[in-house]
This record gives sequence, structure tokens and C-alpha cells, in this order.
Amino acid sequence: MSLPKANSLSAQTGVPLERSGRYLLPTIFLAALLVRWAYALAMYAVMGDDGLKGVDSFTYASGGSDFAEALKAGTVHGAQWFGQHVYTMPLYHWLAAIPFLAFGNAHGTLGYILMQGMFDAGTCVAVHRIASRFSSRVAMAAALVAILNPTQIVLSGLFYTDTSFVFFVAMAFWVMLRWVEIPSWRNAILLGVALGCAALIRALIVPWAFFALALLAGYMFWRKAAPRTVATIAAAFITLSACIGVIVAKNIAVFGTAGLTPQGGIHLALWVVPLAREMHDRTPYMTSYAELEKRTIERFGPHPANPFEQSRQYTIIAKEALKEIPFSAIAKSWLSGMTINLVSPAVLLSPPVSHLPRPGFYNTPGNSFFDKAVNYAFHSGQPAYTWALLIGSAGLALMRLLQLLGFVSLARRTLNWPALFLAASWCGYILLVNGPVASPKYRLPLEPLFNVVAGAGLIALRDRRLKPDAENAGGHASA
Repeated sequence: MSLPKANSLSAQTGVPLERSGRYLLPTIFLAALLVRWAYALAMYAVMGDDGLKGVDSFTYASGGSDFAEALKAGTVHGAQWFGQHVYTMPLYHWLAAIPFLAFGNAHGTLGYILMQGMFDAGTCVAVHRIASRFSSRVAMAAALVAILNPTQIVLSGLFYTDTSFVFFVAMAFWVMLRWVEIPSWRNAILLGVALGCAALIRALIVPWAFFALALLAGYMFWRKAAPRTVATIAAAFITLSACIGVIVAKNIAVFGTAGLTPQGGIHLALWVVPLAREMHDRTPYMTSYAELEKRTIERFGPHPANPFEQSRQYTIIAKEALKEIPFSAIAKSWLSGMTINLVSPAVLLSPPVSHLPRPGFYNTPGNSFFDKAVNYAFHSGQPAYTWALLIGSAGLALMRLLQLLGFVSLARRTLNWPALFLAASWCGYILLVNGPVASPKYRLPLEPLFNVVAGAGLIALRDRRLKPDAENAGGHASA
């Protein structure tokens, strides 16, 4: 993370980056915003609200609408301010309600998507600032990649939690690099706020956030920074702890449980176990799903009103079921999920494509993962979907090669290794947490960092193309 200072000169203009950023960053923001709004308005014009929603979007939209109605009626009291659904973190609940308060139910969904486009445009700005810590040329290329990134564009047009979450993740990475350069109390507080806001949208970031803060402190000690300077990171620890501590305190008061979210048991029992079992003996996903639901009810009776108790029950049943599955099958299911998350194109989530009638991947038959993938790609009975999958996958494969080239070019400088290690820890964490659950949307938290290495790849390709020309020109001159 020992990177060029933020006030270093731009390679093209000789103007300090901070000064040139006054004009450049608004341009990046507006360009990204126009692309996202154009896509969202096109989906809305063709399909109405359905063009802005995926599988889980209806739950999020209804939650925002209901909360807005309760606020208008003045019936929100006490713990209800944290949201009416414990599975949704409070900051996202508040964000989802804002457009419904402003535009009502008729245009609340569209209003939210337009607001979400602003968040993603902000992510593109953060990508530029992250990449500028490597070089100004990489920063410009990375910003261009971010502006045109199909995964970001498609998901910013869907009513999900992912886009706003990724905005705060990208901001956190930007501030992390700033704190390493200038380890001030102000930067540490900003870092804690960014991580805290991300946690108040999706709790999954919390373990990694504390790991990252400890990693930053350890790195500064390794660089022999003054202890007083390193101690400023405590402000980030305190700010982050305060954000999640409020949620924990609320859950203790309401549910008697010191937890952030009750999603863990459901994820383990109704997603991880069925997918691992399918990898083991090809039992269809829905068969295992129904069986685990039945086992849970037979053991504990009807689902309790306390969601954390329900999560505990699911966890017990899931752990028993996992003991029946070989570790190799569990590992293979994780690997297959991570592979799909990295290689499946985002166009499959775009409503005109996702609404095409076809069997879902989990309901597709197959004697192996490869057999299932082939059946899903070529035997879905939907040629349009197949073409979207194939063309999107080909483009994504080229992008992955470009990103690999960019990573290698950055890794050649040992000065970049600490920053790359921090980025790699986030990528590995997200892939491991999502495990066998596969969808292009689960890689969105990785996209800001993927944009940076893609930008580095573009610069590396450009330099390779110009190098022979320069050598040839030198040869002619010497002759």
C-alpha cells in the first residue's frame, strides 16, 4: 500500500491529480450516471416496474413501500425505526423508503432505481480514485471500464441491496489507501463510516472489515510508523463497532439474541446443504430443500416467531445433514459456485432475458456439474437465452484475461503487493462466503477491484503495442 502520493503529477498533463480531479471526477460521475439512467429508463419504458425487478426485488420494494406508508401515518415507534423486516438491514430499509416517500407507490420503484444509478456512478468515481494510487493512466482506464461495466449497469437497474452496498465498499477501499498515505483521525473516521454504512446494508462485510482494519494497523507497524500515528485506526474500529453495536443492542432487546442477522441458518440449510448434496449424489436441489424443511418442522415444530431461533434450528439440522456429505463434495460445490459467480454474464439478470421461460439452473437435470451446465446452456428450449449466455460468456472470458494481465502488470512492482493482498483478501472472502450459491450478482462486490486490474490490463496492452513501434523508430534513427 506504499503507493504514489495523491498529489503526484498526472502523467499526461503535469497537473496535480487533486486539481485535475475537480474537473475529471464530475465528468466520470455524469458519464456513468447517463449510461445507468439510459439503461434503467429503457427497461422501464419496455416493461414498466417489472423491468426494474429481479427475483427478490418484490420483497425489497414492498418493504420500502410499507415503511414509507408507516412513516407517513406516524406509526413507526421504537425498534421499528430499524426496519419492519429483520432480514433487511436498517440503512437499506431507509434508502428503499426514500423514493416511495418522495414519489409514492406509483413511481417509487423507478425513483429508487434512479437513485441507485447515482450510487453506482459514485462507485465509478471511487474506482478512479483507488486506481489513481497506482497511476493516473490506470485510473483513467479503470474509470472507463467501470462506466461501461455490464455487471454494474444491469444490477444498478434492479431493486436489490447490492449496488448501494458496493458503493460503500468502494469508498472504504479508497479511504483505506488514503489512510495509509495520510493516517489521520479524519481519514480513520471516514473509513469507519464507510465500513459501517456497508455493514448497515449487508452484514456479511463485518468479519472482513475488522480483519482489514487489523491488517492496516499491522502494515503500518511493519513500516515502522509512529505508534501514535497507527493508533488513529482506533477511530475506524470505534465507528464501525458503534454502527453494528446499535443493531446488536436492538436484537438483544427485541429477540434476546446478540446477532446481526438471522440469515445464517437459512443460508446453510436451504442453500448450502442442498447444493452440496446435489454435488455428492445428484439429488435435485428442490428435493433436498423440501426434505430439510420437513426435518426442521418434525424436530422443532412450526417455525417460531423469533427469526433468530428459527435460524438456530435450521443451523442444527444443516450441520447434521452436512455430516452425511463427504468433504470432497462440499468443496466441489463451493468451487462450482465460485466458478459460476466469476464466469456467468450479467446479461442473464437483465429482465428481458431473465423473464424468458426456461428451467432455472438449480432445476436443470444433469449427471455432473459439467453435464448440468451444458444442459442449462444448450437445452433450455430458449435459443435467445442461449445466445445471450454464449455471447456474454465470451465477452466475460476476454475481460477475465484482460484482468489477469492487469494483475500481473501491477504485481511486478513489489510496492503494489500490500494493496493487492488487501484486495485479494476481499475477493477471496466474498467468494468463500457465497460458496455454492451462484449468480452474477454475487460478484458485484468484487467489480470495483476488477475494474482497477482491467484498467491496468488495458494500459499494459497499450504499452506492449507501442513498445515495438518505439523500438522500430529507434532502429531507423540509429540506421
